[in-house]
Amino acid sequence: MKFDSEIIRTIRRSTFRWIKLSFPILFAIFFILYFRIFVIQFYLISGTSMMPSYKENDWVLVKKWGFPAQIGPWVLYILEPDVDRFDVLVLDGIGAELSLKRVVGLPGDFFRFSEGRILINDSSLEEPFLNSGYKTQAPSASILPVIGVSGNIGIGDSGRIPPGYVLVLGDNREFSTDSRNYGLIPFKKLRGKVIASF
Repeated sequence: MKFDSEIIRTIRRSTFRWIKLSFPILFAIFFILYFRIFVIQFYLISGTSMMPSYKENDWVLVKKWGFPAQIGPWVLYILEPDVDRFDVLVLDGIGAELSLKRVVGLPGDFFRFSEGRILINDSSLEEPFLNSGYKTQAPSASILPVIGVSGNIGIGDSGRIPPGYVLVLGDNREFSTDSRNYGLIPFKKLRGKVIASF
């Protein structure tokens, strides 16, 4: 009987010691995952659709706090993200890929593509981040194909952006797959806002 209680005490001590040693490691793993999924993350740019602002193999630091978080097949979406015109966002692109695009149109805006420019609420936008001479072709004149993406709203050469959606374009307008090809993006597909690049 005494022997059994000594074994139980030894097992308890070793279990407690294991928990005590593993707790900081488990806490660190949880903290890193939480930080990466919900707060901030680095991304490596692949592609040229955001040139000259962001080049291939640049790193961007993305603020994820306040944006929908994707964990496997699930999207945690509590509040609408705070998005401003010309914010550069990471968003769900085509299939499983993520895209980096600039917000040009906000909910309620009326957009129109005309003479190589995009007009928002019948005003031409000042876009200093574009290469001079680049034209913003209308969806009907785009050389890139239109792609149906579940959850997005396809667009024509003009229209009004409904609540909960944004119109995004790449800075490399003549060689970018963006809202002209795969439509308006719902807020639930926005993953974060670029706050720095390296």
